[in-house]
Amino acid sequence: MSSPSAHLTQQEIEVTVQHLTQSRIAAALAAVPQPEGERPWHLLLTKPPTTYHETRMRIALEDPGTRKFSDVDEPTALAEASRARIIHEMARRDGYMDALAVTEQMMNTTPALPSDTFINLAPWADGPEIRWAFHRDAAAVRVFAAHFGLPVTERPHTSAGTTTYVSATGTVSGVQIDAYALIDTPAPGQVTA
Repeated sequence: MSSPSAHLTQQEIEVTVQHLTQSRIAAALAAVPQPEGERPWHLLLTKPPTTYHETRMRIALEDPGTRKFSDVDEPTALAEASRARIIHEMARRDGYMDALAVTEQMMNTTPALPSDTFINLAPWADGPEIRWAFHRDAAAVRVFAAHFGLPVTERPHTSAGTTTYVSATGTVSGVQIDAYALIDTPAPGQVTA
């Protein structure tokens, strides 16, 4: 168990974040040859996208079926898409690094060690997610949640009601956190320790 003074606030878990800046984007684009048949990137009238959502919207322009709904010509659409793909990979790399840094800070202070930790950032995701698995240990999830100020929820995990999903979810330093345990559901009238 942790003492109240051991609790950390989100502001206390400081992580150096590398944001997408116009200079970083320009340097990345300068280092990569542009595919043939596209409008040159420097002639595009739009600003480079800087969010996961914006980059995915521009990458969708590669698809002729999607492109027919836009008001841009094919060379421009392809240039928007290829530029967005490069920026999207930069953003995903930054997201992984942010999640690793948050994981390191949290691991250094947590009073309950997980059995497994996972970092997810799929190409279609809006940001990274850290999943902390506490194998069959709901008490550890509660200790973890109290330490980081996260709410705890319980819900049936199976339709038969034989297992319960205990989780603590929230955001720490801009990264989505999900700590969880699957436990056997006590039978009606059964007393649990």
